[in-house]
Order: sequence, then C-alpha cells, then structure tokens
Amino acid sequence: MKSVKLLNTGGTNSKIAKSQNGTEFKIASLSLYPNNIICAGAKAADCMRLCLKDSGFSEMFKSVNEARKFKTDMFMNEKPKFLEKLKREIEAFIVKTEKQGFKAAFRLNTISDIDWIKEGIPQEFPNAFWYDYTKRVKTLNTGLKNYKKIFSYSGTPQYQKQVQEALKTGFPIAVVFRGAIPIGKYFLGREIIDGDKSDLVNANSFNKICGLKLKGNKNKKQKGLFIVEPCQVSECRPFDLMDSGKSFVFDRVAA
Repeated sequence: MKSVKLLNTGGTNSKIAKSQNGTEFKIASLSLYPNNIICAGAKAADCMRLCLKDSGFSEMFKSVNEARKFKTDMFMNEKPKFLEKLKREIEAFIVKTEKQGFKAAFRLNTISDIDWIKEGIPQEFPNAFWYDYTKRVKTLNTGLKNYKKIFSYSGTPQYQKQVQEALKTGFPIAVVFRGAIPIGKYFLGREIIDGDKSDLVNANSFNKICGLKLKGNKNKKQKGLFIVEPCQVSECRPFDLMDSGKSFVFDRVAA
C-alpha cells in the first residue's frame, strides 16, 4: 500500500472514460475516501449514506476503498508529502498527455470536496483544465478560467440556503434522480440535461440541471432528500418541475 498511486490515469472510471471519449482531453482523477472533513458540505446535504464510494468497483472489490482510505489518511496526516507526490504525478500526466497530442484535464474531487485553490494546485498548472463537483456554494467561483465547478443539489432543509445561493448564479447544478433522468423537463426552474454523458459538458452547461442517475445497488434501496424521486417528476407540471421539488422539501420540513 505504501507505493499506492494517487491519480487514476487509465480511464477505468466509467464517467471519466465517457467524458474524455472523442475529445481533445485526457482526464486524470483522484479518489479519496470521503469524510465530514474533506467533504465539509456532506452533513448538511445528507449525502454520505448515498455516496459514490459505495458504487462501481468498490461494491465488488474491498481493496478499492482500502486504497482510498490510505490516500485520505495521507492527505490529512501527511499533507506536505501528499501534495508533493500529487504534483509529481500531475506533471508526469501533463507531459505524457501532451506527447500523445492531447490536453490534460483533472478531477481531483471524484468523491471528495477539497478546496484545491487553497492548496495552490490548479494555479500551479494553468495550462491544464480542472473541474469538480462541490456542495459548498462559496467555492463555486474559483476565479480561474481553467477551473470550473458544478454545484451538487440536495433537498435537505438545512441545505436550502446553499441551493438558493447557487440558483442565483449561472453555474450548473447536478441533481441525482432515481430511475430515468427526465431530460428536457425542468427542475428548480432550469432545464434538465443528461449529466451522465460527460463531466466536461456538465462543467460548461451554465443555467442547466445536470441530471444524474442514482448509482450503486445499495444506494438504490435507500431513500433521502439527496435523491429526487420519480413522484416528484410525474406529479408536477411537465413544463416545470420547480414546484414539485419545493413542495417535497417543504412537506418534509412540516412533518
């Protein structure tokens, strides 16, 4: 485990593979094991139970989350060493990618929500493209042309202030739907697109809802305000899902 590689550069993550397919980019990603420190917005959004850490390869192989936990421990307890290693791997990936005739892109918060601006990473590599999903509205605007973020929705009452702040911006908002993604309809007053197709498209889909299908066999059996249920879609007006989403949250608050 001591020689574990921080970045996934092989495109084994299905979403990463789909996102880079047919583009000028090659994407490297970082998967840490989430907790309430490196995912500061998770508690308010109530998304830890339904996290992607419990889907994909981690459902089949115990070693996947073991490696993620090792990297998280290294970040939290040996940050200078972690950042030094991360920068070396970033530099190597950029060089390799450019030799292949592609541009380098990075998603360092695959299942975490670290403010990498504070760590100085994207600024140090201005020629690479960076993107992430976040539950902290104050970090949405990175101030960098090469680093774009997507806000992650939850319907929990304690999270609604952040949702409303995000809606005031043009930044894309990712929403998890149970079952089929209602593409072309509306939620929170914004048109829904298929967010499962490409992260790179999502990062540039301003004023849109990036619909994501609920993933993970265990997650599909659970309920939570992090998920938008089919009844919220089918019972609302076909041209506007905003009222349905709001009533669901308010009904839960009243209860």
